[in-house]
Amino acid sequence: MIKFKTNHCLDCESLPLPTIQTFLFGGEIIYIFLDYDGTLIKNPEEEFQKYYFTSFLEYSKIQDKNVINTILEATSELIKKNDEDTDNLDYYLKIMAEKSGKEEEYWYDLFINFYKNEFPKLNKIIKPNDELLEFIKKSKHQLIFASNPVFPKIAVEKRLNFIDMTFNDFEYVSYMENSHYCKPNPKFFIEIINKLKIDPKDCIMIGDTVFDEASTKAGIKFIHVNEKDKWKDIL
Repeated sequence: MIKFKTNHCLDCESLPLPTIQTFLFGGEIIYIFLDYDGTLIKNPEEEFQKYYFTSFLEYSKIQDKNVINTILEATSELIKKNDEDTDNLDYYLKIMAEKSGKEEEYWYDLFINFYKNEFPKLNKIIKPNDELLEFIKKSKHQLIFASNPVFPKIAVEKRLNFIDMTFNDFEYVSYMENSHYCKPNPKFFIEIINKLKIDPKDCIMIGDTVFDEASTKAGIKFIHVNEKDKWKDIL
């Protein structure tokens, strides 16, 4: 039997141990895509939606409660949108006008005024995910706000304020005016990747639903918000 001589590595103890991101993702992560409902805040989307519609009806003074169904149907069609001809806001207003018989300008003015004046009051029902937010705010990674772009810019600004964050905390923020697709369409993620000229292998998505997990179809690894050990190690 041939015996091979092994040399003791004098510097082995000083070598850095590989991190979990190296094992799981094959390299160092630079960009963190983040969902909002159920992730940065603990409120699931359905819970926030209930308070949202109650607030909207009170502010708008619209008596016909069927308007909620109209909004939901228009939002559902927006999520299915699969072309880049119009941004999400223009497309949504067009659908709202078609379904309601009211002009696009009517809905634009109503929604914008609602987001300016009444929407900020929803802050009282928000349950921030303090544990995740603490890691996010200390992280040196590039943050990408990747909540579904079904809100206009002014509303997203308020939603970020709910968790004591601003646009300046992010490399990129998705909202209706700068988006042409919605999750779970992988084109939502591809559009951001192309805009920022980044490699999906350098990214992860932290979220809570299969809509967020659709990031894998764009080459972005997915971590569920409940997998705390994984995102804590990376952040």
